[in-house]
Amino acid sequence: MIADQAEYEIQVLRNDRWATEATRNGEVGAKQYANELLRDKNCAGTRVIGNKVNRDGSLEERVLFERKQSVNDDKPLQINSVKTASPHCTKVRDLFSLESRTLMNRIFRSYLEKVVLTPTEILHNHREIERLNDKDSLVQSAVSLVAKLQTASTEQSLSDRQDEIYSLLDKMEARALQVESMDLPDLNRLFSMTLADVAKIDENAADYLAMTVLARALGDYPSWIEKLDKLCKLISAETQPVAISLLDTVIADVLSANVIQEILGWKRSLGRAIISMLDLADGHLDTDKSEAKDMVAQLNQLFRNGALPVSRQVVVDRALRQLKSTAPLYQADPAKELEEFQLVLARLLEPGRIVAGAQAAEALTERGAQFVEQGGATGRKAAIHATANALPDKARSVMYLAELTHTEFANDHTADIVEQLDVVYSARVIDELCRQSLSKKDRMVAATGAFNVTRNSALPETVKQKITDHIDQVLERYLIDEDIINKFDRPEDHIRDRAVRLVKFCGAGVLPDGKALALARGRVVKLLRQPNFDVNFVEGIDEPARAEKTLREFHKLLIRAGIG
Repeated sequence: MIADQAEYEIQVLRNDRWATEATRNGEVGAKQYANELLRDKNCAGTRVIGNKVNRDGSLEERVLFERKQSVNDDKPLQINSVKTASPHCTKVRDLFSLESRTLMNRIFRSYLEKVVLTPTEILHNHREIERLNDKDSLVQSAVSLVAKLQTASTEQSLSDRQDEIYSLLDKMEARALQVESMDLPDLNRLFSMTLADVAKIDENAADYLAMTVLARALGDYPSWIEKLDKLCKLISAETQPVAISLLDTVIADVLSANVIQEILGWKRSLGRAIISMLDLADGHLDTDKSEAKDMVAQLNQLFRNGALPVSRQVVVDRALRQLKSTAPLYQADPAKELEEFQLVLARLLEPGRIVAGAQAAEALTERGAQFVEQGGATGRKAAIHATANALPDKARSVMYLAELTHTEFANDHTADIVEQLDVVYSARVIDELCRQSLSKKDRMVAATGAFNVTRNSALPETVKQKITDHIDQVLERYLIDEDIINKFDRPEDHIRDRAVRLVKFCGAGVLPDGKALALARGRVVKLLRQPNFDVNFVEGIDEPARAEKTLREFHKLLIRAGIG
């Protein structure tokens, strides 16, 4: 293999599956690292895969090294530490919420990976609750951690909060024990049918009983991929919103596991993995390298159709946590670290918005801080400046800075953010505000996005007003300089075509609610005020019913465009 055309992937064996641990540019270094990993007696095996990229873009994979060993499984499991612990559960039902299960997923990650169970499966199965209670004091450690985080800066004592949590857990376990003896039906072909079946047993507890049936069925699948495949098949067959919503939350549970590596397949860097997670959340993940192509194709379709809003948030959150971490974006070659950051940055940018808004702005800034030498407040200020300057145009810089006001960075750096925003005032025309390579529509969308994000930011009102007024003036000038309104309102065209084009333009969301939009709406009003407008509008439509329908649809367009 030719070194400059190849990359070497080091994989470790976990739960009888190979997962990528790291990459190296050289075969010798890759094998050396694989042998170093084997020193850990809990490591079941390592192997090195050579990935050669051919000139035609195809990829050749070859196992160059593989070694397995018996593992020492006696080491006690520990909880994973977290920095925050929400929600503050006060009722038993709170334990079953998405936020609570997400917290469980993070704290008990090591245990859940070992037993291959989701929080949903444990919460709805008394035997699994008992197993967790008996495992290495995990529950006691988790309660102590959560209580400590939730009572920090409060008047409640640590012991009181621990007692409250234990009381909730006892009630949750008692409920699971009661249901264990119930004769519940098997999982039906449709989950909505299961909901209907258990409603006959107890209508008030239908959701809980249906999730118990589902949890029991999922317990028969020994791997994350198999669980996910079953859930995807169930939700793909569903049309009932309640059933779809419940299944979405369980899919989110599974996607919080380490199965994400199998879904994405081999990636040459953490940066590419982050981008792939964002692609998955949008339903456009390239499945070529996935270890479960058919299932991922189904998952792609579900994300693309908007059927998995909760799961999408989980995947995006995971991608942004990786971006915020200190793990290298390109471990094999530190010189490519900045390049990878810019690729992730570009992926988070969409016309008129930044994916995940404030979350993404915070993650970008925390990663950006790793590129500056200074620490503390000086380093954070430098990171804000560097990240804003790394964006492709002033409109996107404004969006980033405005979103940052909703994060903890605003606590100490609002003045720095406002100072950076001054760059927008140097943009007198739209080509100075937005990239010239963008289409006319996308330039307006980008500028409007900057306007809207600023208006909804936590900036001081005077600053917000000044910035939005300036962007609005740039857009107004753009409409005039490019003669855009006249291009929609050509006198030689039928008045119906002219009016519909203008109204659709006003309602397309490409202009903010300001002077520029008022200019476009003013032309529509001018047309509407022409004598006999309604008669002239339907001229040429011979059938009265069709003419009436056409006029009625136009009036709906007017309302949607904000022209009452």
